[in-house]
Amino acid sequence: MGYDMSEARRRRSDLPVILFENVCKDYKGDVHAVNDVSFRVEKGEFVFIVGTSGSGKSTLLKLMMREIKPTSGKVFINGRDIGRMRRYNIAKYRRTIGVVFQDFRLLQDRSVYENVAFAQRVIEVPPKEIARQVPRVLSVVGLSEKLKAYPNELSGGEQQRVALARALVNNPVLLLAD
Repeated sequence: MGYDMSEARRRRSDLPVILFENVCKDYKGDVHAVNDVSFRVEKGEFVFIVGTSGSGKSTLLKLMMREIKPTSGKVFINGRDIGRMRRYNIAKYRRTIGVVFQDFRLLQDRSVYENVAFAQRVIEVPPKEIARQVPRVLSVVGLSEKLKAYPNELSGGEQQRVALARALVNNPVLLLAD
């Protein structure tokens, strides 16, 4: 009996993009940042995590980015238990997600174009492809006219859109915004 590749693809596409199963994250000093959290996010869904300061929102994002591991429970991204991921696979995993940080984390000594292109250079996208993709994604976020500008020449909203463009340029499976 042969392996049915189409069946495997169908099963993979049926998996939630994010699945938390009874996740807890405790920090030193008996701080329970996340306590027995379970949820799933399907492909194409937009989910907002809201709560007061200190309620665990950033901890959830750090768990999804695999910056930290849960104290207990499991976090699956695209069907993969990222808590069991080997250290050397973490950087490769992070290349499949886009992240817009609260402080934008733009490179101040690089232009808008270079900030977005940086995300592609990290994963060794060919220069021709970078030259095609960066202007396309900057157009999507309404910054076509700003590609030569530097972060200190932009408004806060424009900086945020550069960070969004950088997060989107590699067509991530998952987009996280803090």
